[in-house]
Amino acid sequence: MKLNYFSAIKFLSKYIRPYRKHFIRFYIGWFFDTLLSILMPIMFGVLVDAIVHRQDMALFLRLSFIFVVMSVFSCVLYFLIYAQHQHLMSRYVFAIQKDVFHHIHKLKAAILSDVKSGDMVTVVQQHTRECMMFVVRNVIHMINGILSLVLIIVYLFVINPWVGLFMLVAVPLTVLVNTKYGNRIRQYSNAQRESYGAYSGFIFEVFTAVRDLRLLCAQGRVFEKFNAFHQNIFEVKEKSALSAVTATNIMNGAKLVVQMLIFTLAAYFVQQGQMTIGLLTVVLSFFAMLSSGMSRLSESYLDAQNRVGFIQRIFDVMNKPTEDDWQGKEKLNVTLGEIIFDNISFAYEKDLVLENFSLHINPGEKIAICGESGCGKTTISYLLAGFYENFEGNIYIDKQNIKNCTLESLRQNIGVVSQDILLFAGTIKENLLLGKLNASDEEITSALEKAGILAHINSLPHGLDTAIGMFGTGLSGGQKQRIAIARIYLKNPKIIVFDEATSALDSETEEQIHSEWQNVLKGRTAIVITHRQSAVLLCDRAYVLEVNHV
Repeated sequence: MKLNYFSAIKFLSKYIRPYRKHFIRFYIGWFFDTLLSILMPIMFGVLVDAIVHRQDMALFLRLSFIFVVMSVFSCVLYFLIYAQHQHLMSRYVFAIQKDVFHHIHKLKAAILSDVKSGDMVTVVQQHTRECMMFVVRNVIHMINGILSLVLIIVYLFVINPWVGLFMLVAVPLTVLVNTKYGNRIRQYSNAQRESYGAYSGFIFEVFTAVRDLRLLCAQGRVFEKFNAFHQNIFEVKEKSALSAVTATNIMNGAKLVVQMLIFTLAAYFVQQGQMTIGLLTVVLSFFAMLSSGMSRLSESYLDAQNRVGFIQRIFDVMNKPTEDDWQGKEKLNVTLGEIIFDNISFAYEKDLVLENFSLHINPGEKIAICGESGCGKTTISYLLAGFYENFEGNIYIDKQNIKNCTLESLRQNIGVVSQDILLFAGTIKENLLLGKLNASDEEITSALEKAGILAHINSLPHGLDTAIGMFGTGLSGGQKQRIAIARIYLKNPKIIVFDEATSALDSETEEQIHSEWQNVLKGRTAIVITHRQSAVLLCDRAYVLEVNHV
């Protein structure tokens, strides 16, 4: 579905409902602020007439006091509006971020494989903030902006129909001139920004490859390109500067002409006694307000179109299929750990990976699965864990078809240790507790010992409380894999899948972990996906998958 301005509002309205009282107060605040912005010039005009036209000092002082009160109230009102805005900005944006974040976590595996992490981070962190900007600047401010223009035009017609009519024609013409030449300035600014962006990228590449460029004797070519970049930047900058000056002068000239015409027309009515000096100041103030108001509305419309694009990205993510579509409702109860793959066929889009694959794994049996890259070894573990459901055939665990079981109960009974290790920035203990949140220190120590990393962690100054960076920065590949293995031991599932889990380990460490498998895997069913002979020899049976090259 392609969103437009109104459908974007409808999509965001479900997030507005929980905070509708706050939004109503926020809008009422801006509504009164809009009225004050219109009343202040009128009040100032009355003040001028009180002292110039009527020469009534007492009236002038009373009106001045009211004017000061209105000014103070405007400041207080703006403070309250800003406080309400900050309250909404954090909570409303968080509501959208939380919804998007949860939805991404539930996306089907086929969707996740095509999703770029950087894009999702941008959607969660940046695009969601644009939603609040859209509601405030492109909806609330636009409504108040239109209301302000209508009230000003109506008041001008009340003052003098001819002045109101002239404003109604002249101001839009001024805005058209500003828009036309403003777009020209924006085009040159964009060209200048693109030139600098390409230049910055070139400089970064050169500075990170100085050694290679020297080895290639390519410095001369780099210097030529450097000079060419600067020549282009000079040309664009000169054109941009001249265009900006020309456009600014034309816009200011058009505005000045219209102002002089308005001033002349108003002065004529003042001379004829049909308008006071105070009303003249109101007319000139309202001309400025109309010009800036229409310009803001024009810019707000363009901004709205850009922000609808951001909202469209969020909408698309929120409408991608998730694992909530999984039909299984039964709870999987694993007592033995028997696994049966019954005539399984599966393809990633059109690429057939498994065809008529069948395998019977007895309870407590250790099976090794080998084969060249692309034969479907890892796919077997993905299917077993319920990441894909669009496969032909059936998979049974203790006689229960996994298609009829909930994903939560399925994954509670299956532990997977893969080659790619998941570690968050935090302490080692925090990463271990992902396997079992309420694990005791004794359980953690036992798991670490079985994984062959207890001695290393004990040697660290802070032990389990040692902080590691994102993706396990500060640990070697082997240490990260051993922590992942310990985490699965803590989870204590009935079925364990080792997907190249010891590929990054040296022979001595791998032998240490393998020696513990006899005890750790006792009474459990294990699938060992590997290419190492040492791991295969520890299993009861081994199967070799072949790639169909037809």
